[in-house]
Amino acid sequence: MIELVGGVMILVGWQTRWAAFISSGTMAVAYAQFHWKFQWNSNFWPSNNQGELAALYAFVFLYMACHGNGIWAVGKKD
Repeated sequence: MIELVGGVMILVGWQTRWAAFISSGTMAVAYAQFHWKFQWNSNFWPSNNQGELAALYAFVFLYMACHGNGIWAVGKKD
């Protein structure tokens, strides 16, 4: 549900910072749970555990959370 609603909010540019921040956290948790699995001996790097997309999305959403809305956003402030 977070991916669907957050993705639509980011797409249209409404409350982009909050939606991207929550989506970034969701992707970071997904990477930790399903790719890294918090095991001491498992490999952390995404290229070794097929977690490239989860890590990429986490960092892209974090960038969007820091950068904010674009010029075409619904929630644009002048």
